[in-house]
Amino acid sequence: MRHAFGVGAAALCAAVVLVGCTDGPSKTGEAAGAGPTSPSPSSTPTAANPRVVAPAAGPEEQFNALALGSRFFFDGQGTASAAAAMKRYCELLGEKELNGLPPAQWLAEKELTKPDGPRVLGDGVSRFCPERGATLKAASEGSYERWFVAGTYEVGSGPKQMPAGSYVAAGALRDCYWERTSKSGEVLDNQFATSAQETRVTVRAGDGQFTSRGCGAWKPES
Repeated sequence: MRHAFGVGAAALCAAVVLVGCTDGPSKTGEAAGAGPTSPSPSSTPTAANPRVVAPAAGPEEQFNALALGSRFFFDGQGTASAAAAMKRYCELLGEKELNGLPPAQWLAEKELTKPDGPRVLGDGVSRFCPERGATLKAASEGSYERWFVAGTYEVGSGPKQMPAGSYVAAGALRDCYWERTSKSGEVLDNQFATSAQETRVTVRAGDGQFTSRGCGAWKPES
């Protein structure tokens, strides 16, 4: 019986010669016939495996790197990442108004004027809220309705001026005051309301300035 077993073993070895055969354990400790194994992507680089592919950065990491390398800052960001702040901005752009202004005007006057604002916000909108692209486009092009909150505005057609026209302020108005003045500062017309639901004013092309406080936002009257 021992002789027959030996012949069978020899024949089996001949049949599998292409994949290797050994009477004992491999000197390398590998299973018989096993070829070299490929390193996993997370393996530590060695002389035999110098190139290890690092996992690709996700959109959050890419945006964080972009914002970190810019001069732009997010208001109220605190310790949150730039990506988290941008996602919050995406939510804000879906509101009807921000700080008394329509979202496109808020973007144009408060955010796109910051250093690197157009580049960072453009990248953020395309990554995290492409549905807000129309708002960003309107802000970039200046094609939005302008509202005027508390302050003094020169009357004119410039980017920081108040165009002539009719305006309305509505809501729970308390101690609302407005005045129209000439270019020399003479009061042409004014009004003070301790309590009102709405008030109107017509700013004329020949006026010099328009001043308002406590009236909320003045919106063009359609």
